[in-house]
Amino acid sequence: MNFTLYISDFAGVEANCRYPRQQEISCTEDLKAAAAFDHVCVAFKDCYRKRENFLSADVLVMDCDNTHSENPADWITMEKFLAILPKVSVAVVPSRNHMKPKDGKCARPRFHAYFGIPDITDEQHYTELKRAIHRAYPFFDEAALDAARFIYGCPVEKVLWQDGETTIDQVLKVGDT
Repeated sequence: MNFTLYISDFAGVEANCRYPRQQEISCTEDLKAAAAFDHVCVAFKDCYRKRENFLSADVLVMDCDNTHSENPADWITMEKFLAILPKVSVAVVPSRNHMKPKDGKCARPRFHAYFGIPDITDEQHYTELKRAIHRAYPFFDEAALDAARFIYGCPVEKVLWQDGETTIDQVLKVGDT
């Protein structure tokens, strides 16, 4: 699995909209290095993060905060997630709030799933694929489905990398990419 992320020079700067550094990701070490900085999965016109500036993407990220249940037995861990999609190419990275209390909820597994996909050059198609993933796997955060979503950078020690036989769009049979 190979994909491209676009990196800022900052970590934790929500107001930033510029992602000028293109980073090719092909292994856990590449992803660890990129995840230390705020980043996006989309190439944007003039490197400026805005839905209308969508150019292309070969990866999409989904956010799992495990807010779908207060029962720890229902929570999806990074390892459980890989078991749900054993043949799909995906990389899983803990989020900055992994195993920390957040928004009045107790500590729980929180992670990002990076799905390598065929190159998409249409923002609506990209967003529909994210929505289709959420419909199939509703434990993903419904508020994080837009094409211009950025991911906060944070130090990452553990990355789970699964070179699968297929991509998520093929599993869900969502349109032509």
